[in-house]
Amino acid sequence: MNNDTIVVSIPNKPDYTSLIRLISSSIGNKIGYNIDEIEDLKVAMGEASILAHGKSSDESIEIKFEIYKDKLEVSLSWGKANMSEESKEATLGRMIIESLMDEAYYTDENIRLIKYIN
Repeated sequence: MNNDTIVVSIPNKPDYTSLIRLISSSIGNKIGYNIDEIEDLKVAMGEASILAHGKSSDESIEIKFEIYKDKLEVSLSWGKANMSEESKEATLGRMIIESLMDEAYYTDENIRLIKYIN
């Protein structure tokens, strides 16, 4: 699965957070993450999808999984940003993501997460 890219478009609704977590865990399993790493990825992706729902007024969110020999890079992207002030829950979500992933980057239209493969 090295150098594969998987792109999924999900409706921008909280109802689909469990689907995002399921897809993430399946990919994590395929690339050889252990059970703890898979759980970390699932939780981080759940939090990232909640952040994306709050930041986007678009109808869908695109999730791109890029699999490399030594890491998984995941990007959640949306079109127009909702410029509302970040809530305490969003701040907590970022802290959870950053504790579980090796790297995390945020813009108004994108969240990019990186987890290395041991």
